[in-house]
Parts: sequence; structure tokens; C-alpha cells
Amino acid sequence: MPNTARALPLLAVFFLLNGCQSKNVAPVGSPAATRAITASTNQIVGRVLAVDATLGFAIIEVAASAPPAALQPDALLTTRTDDLRPTAQLRSRGYRSNRTLGSFIIDGQPNLRDEVVYRAP
Repeated sequence: MPNTARALPLLAVFFLLNGCQSKNVAPVGSPAATRAITASTNQIVGRVLAVDATLGFAIIEVAASAPPAALQPDALLTTRTDDLRPTAQLRSRGYRSNRTLGSFIIDGQPNLRDEVVYRAP
């Protein structure tokens, strides 16, 4: 019994020091994890307020932070759902009245309340 009592503290010190000496292996990152994240070139213009598919135009409610280039005639705009799926391509008419902007539907079918974005060059 006296030998066991002496061996316990020695074993405890051995395991404690051995645990402190274990190597800390850094996780290996995948190439995608090490790639730099870049900002999107899409700038928010506003939301679709009204759509007339038969005449091929849409009215956009312009956000306060809309880029001026997106409000110019012939600016290409994209509408997308809240989960960022594109729904249509629009061409700005350049006609703006207060916070609304007229646009022609080029391709697709925009839905009410779709987000409208402008891809900066």
C-alpha cells in the first residue's frame, strides 16, 4: 500500500506533463477557405412596384441609396427574389418621378416586390 500511495502522485504528474506536451495540430484549410472574399458588384436600386407584362414594362420603387448610374437611360438592371435567384432583365427608361423609375422588360418575368440591382462595371 505505501508503494501505491507514492506511485499515484508520480503517475498524476506524468499524465499532466504528457498532456501539456501534446502537439497542437492546426486544421488544414481547404483552398476555398483561404481564398479572399470579394464584395459583390451588384448595387441595390430598389424593388419592383408594378409590372405590366402585356406592355413589357415595370415600375421600380427607387431606394434612397440607389446608384446614379442605374437611373440613367438604357442602364441594365436585374430583378431577383429574396433568395437571390434572378427573375428578369430590365432596361431603364431614364424616366424618374420622385421615388419611381420606369423600365422595359428585356427578358424574364419580374414579380412584385422583387429586388432590383445594378451591376457596376
